[in-house]
Amino acid sequence: MLVLLLIINFLLLLQLIWVLYNSTAFPKSFTQRSPAVKPLSILVPARNEADNIGQLLESLIPQQDYIKEILVLDDQSTDGTAAIVQQFQHKLKNLKLIQGKELPSGWTGKNYACHQLGQYAEGDWLLFLDADVTVEKSGLVLLQPYLDGRYHMISAFPRQRVHTFLERMLVPFMVFLVICHLPIRQVTKAQDPKFTAAHGAFICIHKESYQNAGGHAAIKSAIVDDIELMRLMKRSQFPVALLRGEKFASMRMYEANRSVWLGFRKNIFTGTGSNIFLTLFICVLYALIYVVPTVCFVSALLIGTKQTALAAALAYMIGAIIKFFIDFQAKTSWYTFFLYPIACTCFILLALDAVRIHKQKEGYEWKGRRYYE
Repeated sequence: MLVLLLIINFLLLLQLIWVLYNSTAFPKSFTQRSPAVKPLSILVPARNEADNIGQLLESLIPQQDYIKEILVLDDQSTDGTAAIVQQFQHKLKNLKLIQGKELPSGWTGKNYACHQLGQYAEGDWLLFLDADVTVEKSGLVLLQPYLDGRYHMISAFPRQRVHTFLERMLVPFMVFLVICHLPIRQVTKAQDPKFTAAHGAFICIHKESYQNAGGHAAIKSAIVDDIELMRLMKRSQFPVALLRGEKFASMRMYEANRSVWLGFRKNIFTGTGSNIFLTLFICVLYALIYVVPTVCFVSALLIGTKQTALAAALAYMIGAIIKFFIDFQAKTSWYTFFLYPIACTCFILLALDAVRIHKQKEGYEWKGRRYYE
């Protein structure tokens, strides 16, 4: 057991060095503003978002100098989403409410909503925002320098607001997985679609390039639409960028433990290319390097094996440093970093549940709809 723990310590040290290096790879923001403002078409697909849409629209009121139009598509909502949007029409010029059409066969709901919004949009740059996003005070100003033509698609991970137990355990794992395993520099530098990460809550894309690549119609059945859209842009030879998004926006993705589970379950397995062996390998790897040391530490204390306890404690501490560093930079529930073995266990159980759903062909449930791979 001691030898295994020493190997785990070595692997964790390599992981820490990689995280410190990889976290510096996001394209840097500029201090100067872009010489010419490029007004944005803000596009918001909304399905039963009455509790969230008002906060988003409120955050856009002081930033109208950077907005050409705001289009909200009410995707068959039953909770009064449209009424909330209408209340803001006297505060936001160019705010338009669009009634979404019935979902055609072969489409996922969000993809069809975004497709409709793209058809209505008139701006040169389209900013797709989820309805549960709140744009930061200078978010649209800080986005402007990236619209200088270097990139034709930009996605950013908003700062995550978390409250429930599963939110605190699983939501920060999005950024954790990206920083730990994806070479960030290759997202921008390499045209290979496998070097891809995106967050569907915040995607800014050049309209002509989006249309030339095929838009959401080209990925109409994709469950993980954000990653597939970036892969589509890469295959079409358009430059893309993944940014840190804390300065642009914040959001609360899920508001209950059940929605956290369902939301991530529909993404996690598809995100590995629906590869069962890769998913299981990741589960085993995470159990080995992030969960086993804690189990060994407790066992060693009970048995009285001092060397094993010290090696296990060191492994735990290195893992905690990695988790703290990533969470602190993302400004997301960093004070729960020490619970990372529990977070990893939740992640493993979630991944296994996603594999089960895939094997049993049950489909993934989301917002009253069920999707099948």
